[in-house]
Amino acid sequence: MQKGMYREPLKVTQEAVDAYEKRSGFHGIGKKMVEHGRWIIVTKEEVLCTP
Repeated sequence: MQKGMYREPLKVTQEAVDAYEKRSGFHGIGKKMVEHGRWIIVTKEEVLCTP
């Protein structure tokens, strides 16, 4: 990662990850993105409450 290029992790639902993996054929990307701190798995309620 480059200096000064830090971005907050993207908040995604497990349902969205599952749909993306099914559509793209890239199974396991959700696990890797969470492991690398790029995504955070949240509930639908948490997504709706985010400003």
